[in-house]
Amino acid sequence: MNKRIAIFDLGSNAFKLLIAEKADIPEGFKIIHKEQSGVKLASKGITKKIITEDARLRALEAIASFKVTAENYKCRTIKCTGTSAFRDAQNGQLLVNEIKERFHLDVEIISGQREAELIHKGVQKAYKLEKTPVLIMDIGGGSLEIIIANKKELFFQKSYDLGMRRVMEKLKLTDPLTEEDKERIIKFFDEEFKELDKTVKKYEPEVLLGTSGSFETISNLVEAQKGRPLKKIDTAAYKLSRTRIKELHDHLVFMPEIERREVKGMDMIRVDLMSIAIVFVNHIIKKFNFEKVFFSAFALKEGLLTEALE
Repeated sequence: MNKRIAIFDLGSNAFKLLIAEKADIPEGFKIIHKEQSGVKLASKGITKKIITEDARLRALEAIASFKVTAENYKCRTIKCTGTSAFRDAQNGQLLVNEIKERFHLDVEIISGQREAELIHKGVQKAYKLEKTPVLIMDIGGGSLEIIIANKKELFFQKSYDLGMRRVMEKLKLTDPLTEEDKERIIKFFDEEFKELDKTVKKYEPEVLLGTSGSFETISNLVEAQKGRPLKKIDTAAYKLSRTRIKELHDHLVFMPEIERREVKGMDMIRVDLMSIAIVFVNHIIKKFNFEKVFFSAFALKEGLLTEALE
């Protein structure tokens, strides 16, 4: 049996587990198992810079389950990363210490810049970068990473404290969203992205490549619109229609959460954030006039896996 590695990606909204082993294929690894848990580590605490007691308990429960799974798959190595909620919370290190004491696992709290670097590495395993620059966007619960790169050069990478849960709590958004809420979201992002506006104008990326939960949910919802299940995306990027995204936007934006829960293809881990996410994604597509939009199934955890195997 090849040496198996487990990656615990401890995000602000979802905790993700990836188990893989080295393989002689273009990606360099074979995925054995993956799952996620809706821990919502940043819920009700992100603007106060704390991890609440309920979130702490959900985190410990998820890690306990992940560790059992990793042991069942006979993983020789377990690598754990904590992102936005861990690095911002005043008690983030206390949770890291508790995880070490209880489960004998070392959680590395990574910077936003390091997070963007790993996402870039992971994406390159799924999407073939060419000469034309691509804008890579990873929408998390606590942070939002943006990278502009082509196959030879990394032009720009930055982590913004603009994850969807952070925006929801910062702007005190209602459910369902109102027209006023929608305009506030757009205005907020436009104000925060003045630097990005100049960068996009300079490098002129033609493709938007989205990664992680919000974009994966959008992909599932778009496929459900077509009346078929989303194709399994383990080794390639998935092309999204901007027209379909606009239709999804118009359908979901002002829908209350209780109704969104019934929408085919909806991810219950992200159901409370999807109206905000689709407003943002649709606005970015229109603002920068992206003709091509893709979803990459590979992101931070695949970047970390690539490094571990190297």
